[in-house]
Amino acid sequence: MTIVLVFVPIGAVMIALGLAFMRGPIAPTLWYGGREPRTQRAKQAGHRANRVVGRTMLTGGAIVVIAALSAWLAGATLDDEFVALSLVAAVVVSFFIALMRALTMVRASAAVPGRVRRS
Repeated sequence: MTIVLVFVPIGAVMIALGLAFMRGPIAPTLWYGGREPRTQRAKQAGHRANRVVGRTMLTGGAIVVIAALSAWLAGATLDDEFVALSLVAAVVVSFFIALMRALTMVRASAAVPGRVRRS
């Protein structure tokens, strides 16, 4: 039961954050929205990045909730280190993927036209 009490609320918060990000344009602030300088120049890029983060967080939260409920039904507890570490890894990986996808989206959308990359 403890695995449900710990990880289902975490997954629910991730789902709520995902829905909030997907809902529409969010003005960047200190706590919410993209604060990269490129998003300040190209607001559309920031809004697209927020939607991408929202989808990723929603998917990650659903995976965490479903995995926690499945583990609980299978009889796992927080004493089962593999199950608990797997769920923690799912949360961390979801946040990491969301961040990387958002940064990739912003960099691709807000590239300065006419600028040539040197390799």
